[in-house]
Amino acid sequence: MQQLEELSKVLRKRGYESEVFSSGSLVSEKVCKMVKGHTIGFSNSMTIRRLGLPDSVKNYAKRFFTHIPGRGGEEERRALTADYYLTSANAISMDGHIVNIDGTGNRVAATCFGPGEVIYLIGKNKITETLDEATKRAKWVAVKLAQYYHRNTPCAITGKCENCLSDDCICSVTLIHRKKPYGTDISVFLINEELGL
Repeated sequence: MQQLEELSKVLRKRGYESEVFSSGSLVSEKVCKMVKGHTIGFSNSMTIRRLGLPDSVKNYAKRFFTHIPGRGGEEERRALTADYYLTSANAISMDGHIVNIDGTGNRVAATCFGPGEVIYLIGKNKITETLDEATKRAKWVAVKLAQYYHRNTPCAITGKCENCLSDDCICSVTLIHRKKPYGTDISVFLINEELGL
């Protein structure tokens, strides 16, 4: 927990709201209270699914929009302008850099501008010491996701990033948040559990 508390302080200095949770159930309760009566956008996040949030917020949200992998349609566009957008990160460094790699770009776009508030839900397994390690971890996650979704990419076969330009590539966009951008409220909830990849 001490590592999470230290990181939370760093994130607050970088302009984010940040809080540490000892369990996934506690953070889920907090999120459900926050989003009550609002529209919600969901990224396609294993962490969010593991926390059960797509099902639990149905009882609280006015309406919700979920990303469908490999698509950038109307559902994804509505998620970009929801009152709240729930997502995770591929990696976060102890100096406060949040790193994400995306295929469609909707998830990273939503964390920069559009929704009323972004809520990052990040398990302790995603924390690295440095930005360089966070970037490497994000690439590792992209490879694992390509394998998980049975993408026709070199990395799905070799198990390592091949820097490909395949039509099935899920590494179109890499985003590094070094501080909270202007005009978007962002909360980073750090969870003392291993969640997602």
